[in-house]
Amino acid sequence: MSAGDFLCQDAATPLLEHYTVAGAVCSFSTNCEAILEAARESFLPVGTPPLAVDFSVRFWVDHTHSAQPPWPKPYVRGLNHLVFAGFDSGSSMLADPRTRRVIGRFSASMAADHSYWKTVIFPILLTTIGASVGIAELHCSCVANKQGGLLLVGPGRSGKSTLAVALAQAGFAFLSDDRTFCSWRNGKLSAWGLATTLKLRGDAQAHFRELQSKRPTDLQNGEPSFRLEPQSGLGLERARRCEPRLLVFLERSESPMFSLTDMSSEEATARLEADLVAELPEAAAMQAKVIARLTELPCRRLQYGGQPQEVAKELALHFDDCGPGNGKLSTKRMGVPVSATNFPHEAPIPPKIPAERIRQDLLRRFTPTPYGVDLLVMARTVRLESNSLAVVESAVEFFARHQGMSPAGPEFLWRIVSQENPQMEPVGVALSAFSDRGLRFANIEQSSFLAVDLEAREGIGFVSERLVEGEPRQTCRSIFDTLYCMSAGSLGIVPLSAACVGLGEKGLLILGPPNSGKTTASYLAAKLGLEFHSDQAVFSEIEGGRLRVWGDLLPAIFRLQSLASLPELLPGTRRFSYPGLTVCYLPKRPFQAPMAHSVAPVGCVFLERQSATMPSLSPIAGMDLSRRIADSFLFKEDDRFAQQSEMVIRALEKLPAYHLAYGSDPATTVPLLQKVLMDRDLLGDHEQPAPAR
Repeated sequence: MSAGDFLCQDAATPLLEHYTVAGAVCSFSTNCEAILEAARESFLPVGTPPLAVDFSVRFWVDHTHSAQPPWPKPYVRGLNHLVFAGFDSGSSMLADPRTRRVIGRFSASMAADHSYWKTVIFPILLTTIGASVGIAELHCSCVANKQGGLLLVGPGRSGKSTLAVALAQAGFAFLSDDRTFCSWRNGKLSAWGLATTLKLRGDAQAHFRELQSKRPTDLQNGEPSFRLEPQSGLGLERARRCEPRLLVFLERSESPMFSLTDMSSEEATARLEADLVAELPEAAAMQAKVIARLTELPCRRLQYGGQPQEVAKELALHFDDCGPGNGKLSTKRMGVPVSATNFPHEAPIPPKIPAERIRQDLLRRFTPTPYGVDLLVMARTVRLESNSLAVVESAVEFFARHQGMSPAGPEFLWRIVSQENPQMEPVGVALSAFSDRGLRFANIEQSSFLAVDLEAREGIGFVSERLVEGEPRQTCRSIFDTLYCMSAGSLGIVPLSAACVGLGEKGLLILGPPNSGKTTASYLAAKLGLEFHSDQAVFSEIEGGRLRVWGDLLPAIFRLQSLASLPELLPGTRRFSYPGLTVCYLPKRPFQAPMAHSVAPVGCVFLERQSATMPSLSPIAGMDLSRRIADSFLFKEDDRFAQQSEMVIRALEKLPAYHLAYGSDPATTVPLLQKVLMDRDLLGDHEQPAPAR
């Protein structure tokens, strides 16, 4: 990956395998064998490469990231068709159910954690993408006998896991304890489990001798619980798939009892749908087809209490009666107590059908964003919508110099949700990013993110309200800057890593590697009367066949050592810390025109520090200039923007270009920078040939 590849466009994922994932065919590419090992243990490998796949996964491992376990609680949020999952500050993924793609970037340590992949990442992967390929994720446990499946449905604390273990010890195969993935494909209904650990509450210790010598190692909602491997921890046989035969809806009683009664398919449907998360209409319709097939099966309400082994024994008998060809359970057992002593009969509770079948939006994908504004940014119109008036006001302030003309119709939509995040500090944030074929995201720490879909021309974000309303405000401004950079290509803009000073409509591009003195030289030139357009990046475009550039959107950013020679800056700057780097921000507006405007560059100067005793200019041309320009792109863009990038390169190659070698003090470069710009200006209108198309 190249140094300027912020979006990791060059990240290679050469390892490719195919799997059946809950009935759907998945292509899975990565650069890490350890992730594939975890995938093989969780999914069913497909031997022959398929002609078509249902969804694709591309996960890249960043071996430079030093994160270590224990891992924080995962964070999952989305808007409309984009869903983000953050696992730590440098490990995250983005799912696009519309195009059925998942991309992600992970640290090497997380990639090597097989257990975490099987129990956390892969289940979340299916949660985010499954509905779009017809998978219904049900809140139930599942056991199987001779490929026939028994689904135990119920809310938390209804005993799903405990009964599943008791049934597995009675001869069933264990498939899942809390989440079961169901699909309807090729005329067949299937239930699937993942290679997750089994979770039992602490009170299960009284029912299973295998737990007698163990201590709870986990906390579930503050309550001690066990996490076990079903095979090694409890000696259970494990199944990956079965064909559902019976659905049992659990209603736990404090007193010993066993009462099994019919449940209508309408009530069963309502109960299953009540636990599904909100989805886009097409995905919800596919899940509804799966639910409809499931509720054609026998559905029973089980009111029970007492020892799980006794309940499992009786339930197993009823399951046998509900085999193929037996649409109903044996009426001689229906509602009859197992033992008059231990299981006194109680009258069945009348069915309760929810009045509304409104799915819970647990991922906040359908969060309203009622506040909106059309923003002019570099003569383009972007529509910003948010749930927070503070976000809109901050954006208007941030882009204030670009407003003035009547905005045209929006070319891009940004939707930003402000959220509470008390753990996030307003300083010291870490930023990492990843992209793949029109999808791109940047996560700010673990639980704030920005994502862009170039095809849909839409960007979304969930950001901590501390980044919006807290100090320093520049943090929020970096959010808008990052979102604009990720959207710029679709707006016909090509970002370059360069500073720019100007005089009227003329501009001079100042380029060079980090710490080459661009910011200090530009500031000192601005003090002498030039306009300070940018110190970090310029945004270039071809307008009417000519090259124009806009200044950047952020304040000037000085390294601490630069301020040692510029003590007058200390009162007007604000310090800000990134991981491993502390900088100072200086507003550029005192050195800028009231309204932002583009300029026509008349030349390029490439700075090289510590390379000469006395500053000297030498011309650059040919292949050397082409290489330097190519290395100056702010980040590698998507291939779809190759033509507009090539046009900018061709235009820059036609400008006069110089190498400026100097010692350690950027102030010595200013007279030469002035000379290049002023000499070009004194020549009058410099005609730039239209770039080759």
